[in-house]
Amino acid sequence: MIALVATSAAMWVRSRMAWRFTMADAAAVGWVAANLLGLVWSSEPRSPVGLVETLGAASLISLYVAVRVTATPTRLDRFGTWFGYSAACAAGIGIAGSVAAMSGWPSRLATDAMTPIPYLGVAARAQAFTAGPQMLASILLMSIPLFVAARVTHGWRRRDAAVIIVLVIGLGATFSKTALCLAAALIVMWASAERPRTGQHLRLSRPRVWIAVTMWLLTAGVFALGSHVMLLREAAVPNMISAELVAGSPLASFHWRHDVWVAMPTTYVFNKQASLVAISQAWPAGVGPAGQEAFTQGLQREGRFPASISLITPHSTYLKPVAELGAAGLAALLLILVTGGATIVRLVRQPTLSRWEAAAYAGVGAAFLIEAISTDLLNCRHYWLLLGVMAARLDPEAHGGGTGGSRHVRAETAAARLG
Repeated sequence: MIALVATSAAMWVRSRMAWRFTMADAAAVGWVAANLLGLVWSSEPRSPVGLVETLGAASLISLYVAVRVTATPTRLDRFGTWFGYSAACAAGIGIAGSVAAMSGWPSRLATDAMTPIPYLGVAARAQAFTAGPQMLASILLMSIPLFVAARVTHGWRRRDAAVIIVLVIGLGATFSKTALCLAAALIVMWASAERPRTGQHLRLSRPRVWIAVTMWLLTAGVFALGSHVMLLREAAVPNMISAELVAGSPLASFHWRHDVWVAMPTTYVFNKQASLVAISQAWPAGVGPAGQEAFTQGLQREGRFPASISLITPHSTYLKPVAELGAAGLAALLLILVTGGATIVRLVRQPTLSRWEAAAYAGVGAAFLIEAISTDLLNCRHYWLLLGVMAARLDPEAHGGGTGGSRHVRAETAAARLG
């Protein structure tokens, strides 16, 4: 990433490229500003961890800026393909690591072979060289719609099916709940790709929209419920508590097939409760960047947070910014969500952009909203990378102008007009 930032800085100085400020640019600036304000204004004492978190936010925005500066129509046309290839390499490495771990050869590429998997038993979860299985799953989730869109636009080849298979198997090998979001991504992508013309305006097919909305809501509901409640035999509760998958007391119990079953709250529930307590006690300043862990440890010492949970993290894109950055975090979060959504809508309505590429952005955005329920995504580089790509597609004055340059897009547009 450092090399990319340095290269983009050199290109900026040498070419003095024009850059039209977009809504997405405002979101990037807002995120850095919120972290800086949170660091200074925090209700908790400033710490080295908070400074590191703020510098991390600045590095993410540096990546965004680097993409905005170095993007060209040709590079943007190839982004989905090459991102898919890169993700497939990561998936292959993760799969190999998972197979090796299950065969008795543990490595950094996968978790331990005895890692507990809710409802499935134990398995080695693929993670490759990412921070963990969830991170690899998130990257693969984003890559599948983008790769499919790129190859449909530029011409499908036999080897592309092999890439998709590797991406899907790799996603499954992570054993991550994030894989559920793929259904929402693909159904929204399918609905957004159908754009009949009425005069000079583009409109989505209403039946497809209703199907996509219904499937998205169903997926979001299953994802949210599955993330926060786990059904298991009462006898298995101690093992699941020691594995830090569940905590606290059962929400309900029932008998089935001569066994007592319980509905247990997962650790996500308690981490989110800690976020809500932080918001209520530290508003409007917040507990500071990366400050929720220390705050929750204080709750733990007071007996207000389960002692069995050692992995203390907000696990929520919607709550973490508000808990840690207060009012500034809430404003930045809303700005990111609104500008990201508006950017996708404009791309879907863009007549000179490949309908499949625009639809892929919509699909990834729909999956992001679900994944964000139980994952902190604002520290994920690949989503800031994608935001930079989408912003560049809407900026015709910048190096990465978004509306021309691809003969495939022009051909598709001309064919649509003839039709």
